[in-house]
Amino acid sequence: MASAGLQLLAFILALSGICGIITATLLPNWKVNANVGSNIITAIIQLQGLWMDCTWYSTGMFSCTMKHSILALPVYVQTARTTMVLACILSALGICISTVGMKCTQLGGDRETKSRTTFAGGLCFILSGLFEKAL
Repeated sequence: MASAGLQLLAFILALSGICGIITATLLPNWKVNANVGSNIITAIIQLQGLWMDCTWYSTGMFSCTMKHSILALPVYVQTARTTMVLACILSALGICISTVGMKCTQLGGDRETKSRTTFAGGLCFILSGLFEKAL
């Protein structure tokens, strides 16, 4: 029973991990520049992300522009986009495969098949983490 409890805990941690990966991929907080002029009234904060660039003015105005052209982006942004999207895909695949291999589900067949399925799900999570850390 303790093994099933640990599997559920790992599954919940994996779900929170995939939420974190998706959030990190979509938010524009990858590069932050703060430009303060001669006084605080002219302060501008520029946020650059993988999918959009945003500007926040000290007056409270916030504007974002999407990055539509893939080929116009620097190579490091293209690489970061690719690795983060692969990490998201592999995490989602790992969630699906791990669900089949868990002891508390009736999917997947006998014990040996479930253990192989769980191993494949864990391998997807490891590859996802490697893609995320490759940046």
